[in-house]
Amino acid sequence: MQNPSETSVGGARFFDGSGRDLGWATTVFRRSPLLGNLTILDVTTTDSALTASLVSLDRKRLSVKRGDAPGESYAFTWASGYSNGSDIRIQGVLAHK
Repeated sequence: MQNPSETSVGGARFFDGSGRDLGWATTVFRRSPLLGNLTILDVTTTDSALTASLVSLDRKRLSVKRGDAPGESYAFTWASGYSNGSDIRIQGVLAHK
């Protein structure tokens, strides 16, 4: 069951700061921020290359683009990632629009 503090983004494609395609995640949830202006995403994927890229993020640029109908996309000025059980947690600061 989805936590009320989360917003489902559905599936999404991830890109590094150079625009290189890192892979596809089947589910992305945006969590309510707990600390200041950090944006927190919980990512579920079976793509091992994407998993490796996301858990090795350390304050790097990252773009997340929803793959289906127009929806939320994210451009991080910097993001860091780590394993969170069976998911990956991404936290960082979004670029100003």
